Amino acid sequence: MDILDLTPVYIRDPEHEHYEATYPALFRHYFRFWADVQDDTAYPDEVVRENARRIRERLPLIRRRLTRTGLPLPDLVVLLVGKGTTNGHAFWDPARQAFVVWLPVEAYATRTQVDIFVTHECLHALHYTHQPAFYFTDEREQHLVGRQLITEGVATWGTRVLSAGDDIQALWADYLAPDAAQRWYRQCQYREQEMAQRLLEEWEESRETNPWFSMWDAADVTRYRGGYYMGLQVMRRLHQRHALDLPALLRLDAQTLEAWTLEVLREMASRPPAAAGTPRKGGIP
Repeated sequence: MDILDLTPVYIRDPEHEHYEATYPALFRHYFRFWADVQDDTAYPDEVVRENARRIRERLPLIRRRLTRTGLPLPDLVVLLVGKGTTNGHAFWDPARQAFVVWLPVEAYATRTQVDIFVTHECLHALHYTHQPAFYFTDEREQHLVGRQLITEGVATWGTRVLSAGDDIQALWADYLAPDAAQRWYRQCQYREQEMAQRLLEEWEESRETNPWFSMWDAADVTRYRGGYYMGLQVMRRLHQRHALDLPALLRLDAQTLEAWTLEVLREMASRPPAAAGTPRKGGIP
């Protein structure tokens, strides 16, 4: 796993005239899919330095977690300064012939956020490497409800396995206060049947921004990252039903994984809401 840290260039180049030229393919991807090139958001140098340092410091732990599970390492991890619109993702770099993980450092304010969300983004790269059919090449594919449910579910469940924490930690790290995270989780549990029905209905839909994976309304989990919860629950059920460990799940062909996901959603949609409880702990759900 190579690391390319672009943050010193960002700091040395206050007008950012040369910053984006450091990795043109990445910034073309970033401004096409994740941020507005006209956005003038900027971050103080001290925040950039500290967050980049925090990520570099924790990457060896994430490497160990992946290799202990028998997973390959991503080819490259890039640290950049973005526009505050995402934690990062992975993109196909034709020059390297590999999926590259990219991380906007402004999104990583705590060690827990690094441990959880960087692991999540690395798993996206590994999943796309094994099954490139789940990657996207245009805005419609990017926001397809079914594609996002599967890919975010795999990355969230995989993070849950590797971090040996509980569901809430894999879903939120420490971004929400514990009481708020518990309330969110209980609402998700109560609305599982409804959410499964809606996801089936919206499976082929693609909107400019998918509310299932956005943070629009903290009072409504279907518009506040409820898709991550549902993806996690689907992948847990597939693990239990088919004895899939994480490497096997990452390798599972796209057609089979989609069919199995739809099967689980149909079952969830036919059951009454679960009683609200406490997120389970342990490395393997």
